[in-house]
Amino acid sequence: MATSKKMKEIIVTEIKYSLNKMDEAASVEEKLYYFSAVQGIFHRVFNIEFSPELLFTHFIFNEAFKAFQQKLATMKMGDLVFVIDDQQMGRLTDLTKEFLAQFEAGKSTDDVLKKMVTLLYSVTGNGNYLMGKGLLKI
Repeated sequence: MATSKKMKEIIVTEIKYSLNKMDEAASVEEKLYYFSAVQGIFHRVFNIEFSPELLFTHFIFNEAFKAFQQKLATMKMGDLVFVIDDQQMGRLTDLTKEFLAQFEAGKSTDDVLKKMVTLLYSVTGNGNYLMGKGLLKI
């Protein structure tokens, strides 16, 4: 991903802080609050140093955040046909850590972002259905 050394340091520092807080968080709401910083830092950085890769990364993390937030909102309204589970929340943290490791190493993050898309789909109705059938694995 084409970023200057300074912007890369800013991104890494922010994601590390976010991950630390996600690990400490006791609730889904709190974990998602800190996870939102990941998409946020990419948005702030590409306003200064734009690249299609930064935009793509922001888009994936933002969509993941929105999917989890939307499911959480429906749960709070009483839709409990399926709920966000510990496996999904753990995977959200794990994939963010995996992304960070690859980003820091200067490696392609496309494979991690594809996994993030699969994870975000798992919190949708059809995604949950496919998980139940064993077709979607996070």
